[in-house]
Amino acid sequence: MKKGKIFLLLTFIFCSLLPVFAESRHEDIMAVVTAPSAPLFAPGGTRNNDVVYGMTGNVILSEDRVFIEMSYGYDPIDEKNIKLVYKSVAEEWKNLVTHQVIAPFADIQSEPRTSSFPPLITLPRGAYLKIGQVNSEDDRYVEAQLFGKVKGWVRSPLVRPIRTWNAYGEEQTRKNLADDAKLYLGTSYRWGGRTPEGIDCSGLVHMAYNLNGLEVFRNSRPKYGFPIALKHIKGTSDDNHTLETLKALKTGDTIHWSGHVGMYLGNGKFIHANGRDFSTVINSMISGDEDYREDLARPSAINTFGTVFPYSPEKLEIKEFYSAPFTSGDKTGYRFYVRVDGYAPNRAVIYPEGIEHKEISMTISEDIALWRFVYSARDSEYAPNYFYETPGKYKPAVQLINDEGYRPSGKTISTDIFEMKEYIIVNE
Repeated sequence: MKKGKIFLLLTFIFCSLLPVFAESRHEDIMAVVTAPSAPLFAPGGTRNNDVVYGMTGNVILSEDRVFIEMSYGYDPIDEKNIKLVYKSVAEEWKNLVTHQVIAPFADIQSEPRTSSFPPLITLPRGAYLKIGQVNSEDDRYVEAQLFGKVKGWVRSPLVRPIRTWNAYGEEQTRKNLADDAKLYLGTSYRWGGRTPEGIDCSGLVHMAYNLNGLEVFRNSRPKYGFPIALKHIKGTSDDNHTLETLKALKTGDTIHWSGHVGMYLGNGKFIHANGRDFSTVINSMISGDEDYREDLARPSAINTFGTVFPYSPEKLEIKEFYSAPFTSGDKTGYRFYVRVDGYAPNRAVIYPEGIEHKEISMTISEDIALWRFVYSARDSEYAPNYFYETPGKYKPAVQLINDEGYRPSGKTISTDIFEMKEYIIVNE
């Protein structure tokens, strides 16, 4: 058979399979990333994230593009960067891999010698592969198996066994998180990036945890369903932090600002990839230090801290519930804000007229609305609001519930109904 006819036949077979894949996309078909790294795009075409070699995800196939599902949702991806396979094949690959690349980049070579060129593929830090036997003639090389059973060789210092989360205990795990975050020092800032070619703020935090065996939310804000618990720490009366105010913060904890996230390193220092420096740098939260970043260090600028080692994992504790007035036309309304410690809740119920009027309530469960209530900056205009129709004195109350988010025991975690300390006075 001629080459042209073979190509047409293969094209026909592939196209005829697409409807089958589309109908069974959630159950039977997955994607394996086969490019060194590949960008994902948010609706509208904005670069949103990177995936790296060996990662897997569920897929949705539409008429004109492919979506890959990572832990935070679906994003479009170029088909050339992935291999669509049956779920059993993807699961087999996930069980097969033993190592991740830990150097900035690693050449997978066809022969175990320095002159072997070109490489089969060059993989970035975080890529997954299977490592086999040590080369008998040059023990600096180990066998590397790629997806599809392609085999090559890689220098052994460039890869590291996949870590199991917290296998070394809390103290060492915290140190490992900080050490792995520091591997990216000097890496250029790239929106949506998470490789040594370029990385953004949440990409840095995500990869530090990924390299230690834990999947955290790939965004600058915390989210229910992921294992970072909220942690609020007050500063001084003049809106500063000191080593004393930060004593409850530990290495590896996260710091969340509006649209930004970093990792605490201890002694008042934090590491972050940021667009001001266009780099990954270490700054200080302590006034007077040479690397002090006042705009990020002030307690009023910080939405929340986060930790994967909360003191009370089965508890949600409201630290603060308050309101702020605003005007809309000739009416005055009140916006509500809450600060809570513990794993992020997935639902909130506000009783704007108080617990004596529980029949009047506002339930917040939509992701963005909840974020604006629980995590947004103080006095954000996007927080939930309420207009009082009758003059009087009101004491709003709130309850936060985590019955779908991350819960170590699987049991529902909720706060008691918490009343606002100050009354809202509504005049005629």
